[in-house]
Amino acid sequence: MNESFLHYLWQFQYLEKNDLRTTEGESVSVLKTGVLNTNAGPDFSGAKIKINEIEWAGTVEIHIKSSDWILHNHQADAAYENVILHVVWENDKPIFRKDKTPIPTVELKKRVNEAIIRDYQKLINSSNVIACEKSFAKVDELVKISMLERALMQRLELKSIQVAELLKFNKADWDETIYQLLAKNFGFKVNADPFFQLAKSLPYKIIQKQSQLLHVEALLFGQAGMLESKTKDEYLSLLFREFHLLEQKYSLSKSKLNPSQWRFLRLRPSNFPTVRLAQFATFIYSVKNISSLLLSANSYTSIQQLFGHERSKYWINHYRFGKKAKGKVPELGASSIQNIVINTIAPLWVAYGKHKDEQTFIDHALELLQQVPAEQNKVTRTWNRLGLKVKTAFDSQALIELYNGFCQKRQCLNCSVGISILKPKP
Repeated sequence: MNESFLHYLWQFQYLEKNDLRTTEGESVSVLKTGVLNTNAGPDFSGAKIKINEIEWAGTVEIHIKSSDWILHNHQADAAYENVILHVVWENDKPIFRKDKTPIPTVELKKRVNEAIIRDYQKLINSSNVIACEKSFAKVDELVKISMLERALMQRLELKSIQVAELLKFNKADWDETIYQLLAKNFGFKVNADPFFQLAKSLPYKIIQKQSQLLHVEALLFGQAGMLESKTKDEYLSLLFREFHLLEQKYSLSKSKLNPSQWRFLRLRPSNFPTVRLAQFATFIYSVKNISSLLLSANSYTSIQQLFGHERSKYWINHYRFGKKAKGKVPELGASSIQNIVINTIAPLWVAYGKHKDEQTFIDHALELLQQVPAEQNKVTRTWNRLGLKVKTAFDSQALIELYNGFCQKRQCLNCSVGISILKPKP
């Protein structure tokens, strides 16, 4: 038995309510169960309970054992003074308010159908990766769609919180925040951290002052710790000389990264950090007023166009410094742009909408994800196997969150699909 299951029983009133009484023998009628509280304080707020002939409005607290009230130190917390009903699985100890009056308590132990308990335990103890996969096909499509929308919004909310925290760190500077977020995304999984550190050590306002792509490349590669003086590579020597001047001009010497921070091992050449830095340099130099352009873009196509600027000639046939590639080095691919849109731009729009209290930006983020092809990975293939068609990034992002945030954690009671499956049969 756990409290989440008791929350579920109370919220949906899956209990025998005929002649419902407190442990003191008082009659109880549930007029309103209240709203589940996911923050600190009593479990359900806005409840309305009739005890004997008196109606009470307030909060409901739920525990496995009544003694948990003391174990959790609620007796010393003023937030629990407004509890009008204590709902417990087992009443092992009478509980009193500060004024020594007993808190009305209802024990559920003998009022819950064993079939509900059995079905719940069977579900959460399933050995399947997705606990409900055997029953998933039977769930109404509207229930699935509703849960996917909720899961997607939860994922975007979590990502938007990270954007908001970075914005706060940057003292509400949207340009600097977007620049750092994009840099991190250009590093993708393997080099995300050094890319992010690089952007934080090299302010966007310095980048904006540069009139040549060469200067932006010199700043990024130099600050990344990748430049050297003793080399026969003319381009590398030029970057080194330019960076030496810029480093002194902007006092950057103390914040350079160590070359060992960059990862090349087991990466395809097109994903080498040198290539990604060159692509990032091209983008960040070509796209002026970065926040204005990205926040005003109105479609996936218009965003794609922002990444279509011509790179410097050196990186057309080089993956690394001093070693010419056998063929032409690929440009930033469609899948990489999709990754940036999914993981940076859509969450950015949500964060901006919440910051400005403008719902249109959040709506645009959802519309944007519906224009981007779905990701193909282990999680989406798992859902495909269960019959779900994953067409767009809207679908894949929702299903990734459903899998990671609910299925993996066995949060079936917080999932509309799980609740539908566990609903008692008439």
